[in-house]
Amino acid sequence: MPPTNQPIMNKELGRRGFLAVAGISVAGALAACAGAPTATKHLRLSSWNIPTDLVSYQAIADEFVAANPGTSVAIEVTTGQFHQWFITRLAADLAPDIIRITPQQIGRYAANGSLIDISDAIPSDYAADWSEAFWAIGAREDGIYGVFQHTDNFITYLNRPIMEQIGIDPPKTLDTAWTWDEFLEISREVKKVTGKYAFGYGWGGAETAYRWLPIVYQNGGSFLGDDGATPSMDQEGSIEALAFGRRWYEEELVAPGNMSKSGGGDVARNLFLTGQIGMMLNNPESISQLDAEMPDEWTTSYMIRNVAAASDLGGNALAVTKSSKHPELAAQLVAFVTSREKMVKFCHDGNWLPARSSLDAGTIGYAANARTLQQFIDQGSTIPIEMVRAETGEYFSSLNMVFADYLDLCLLGELSPTQASAQMMEAMRSVTAK
Repeated sequence: MPPTNQPIMNKELGRRGFLAVAGISVAGALAACAGAPTATKHLRLSSWNIPTDLVSYQAIADEFVAANPGTSVAIEVTTGQFHQWFITRLAADLAPDIIRITPQQIGRYAANGSLIDISDAIPSDYAADWSEAFWAIGAREDGIYGVFQHTDNFITYLNRPIMEQIGIDPPKTLDTAWTWDEFLEISREVKKVTGKYAFGYGWGGAETAYRWLPIVYQNGGSFLGDDGATPSMDQEGSIEALAFGRRWYEEELVAPGNMSKSGGGDVARNLFLTGQIGMMLNNPESISQLDAEMPDEWTTSYMIRNVAAASDLGGNALAVTKSSKHPELAAQLVAFVTSREKMVKFCHDGNWLPARSSLDAGTIGYAANARTLQQFIDQGSTIPIEMVRAETGEYFSSLNMVFADYLDLCLLGELSPTQASAQMMEAMRSVTAK
């Protein structure tokens, strides 16, 4: 089915649903019925097809419209392959006013003029409530091209009965998280219990190869240099990180189908649910399924570390596109949605991790798993700004595909870590030279 950004149609459609499908927020429609001017300024916000999030966005949009008479907001769905979908709509000048976009996608479109500077609409005190790393996702030297709304990252999931069987008490603080050597030692014991493998890694396909970059930064290596543009996977720390990953597969601690480019979906989660592994490094998306299928049999600890701590950079920002006919109003809506009050609501309803530093699990008031979600929030503080700059750079989408190719070849043993580094560097340089 070709990509479409039309609002979702449900079989059972009430008054609110009808108005949303028609591209009109409830508050905007009521204002029109009350005799408000008909020259409505209409905005479109496109999001991933997550039902709870679509409802949350529309509810927040309705509040915005109520405070801004003569406006309307429709919540639409981003479908298909993101880059193909977005580029096609930009070319036709039909992109939504506001796009929900990942950190790894934002750099490309900020650099080529597809996203616009929204500095004038962002309150001057906003940056103070984001970490330097999280604010840098949308901020550039010449403006602000997006505001980070929510995050996710990796921590360590554990099979509780297996941990009890091998006598392991998981770390309870960030500074006592398992080092690489400690983690491998425990992994060998876990493998003895499962009879299969020890742990899994939470890739979701080739486009998520970047999720392995925390391992590089944990070892003092880097993907790109301080300028966020010069390839640096030939550093000693980076090569040693590749060697560490190779050991996972040499010792058969990780299943051979659990790689960045193979398997499809979340292979690690499936292996964890079926008892073939006893640990996994993964994001919060696993929580609901674990609660449903193995309640009381899982627990969590912090992400592994080595000479430094680091975790995956997940989550989404909101940005205004060049297609917007009302960019100032769209920028105001971005500021409204990312306000502290609305971030609390969005993260509570969707079980997301807030991007604002002043928010924690207690403030959000999660309905369940508050301890685990607080661990994720705490872990967010370890995401290095150097990794953020690399992943939000202009060429990262292409660099990520190169990384996926050579990472898998190294993990499989087709290339040594040194060979993988050399070939990766050559391919990365060809990308950044364009």
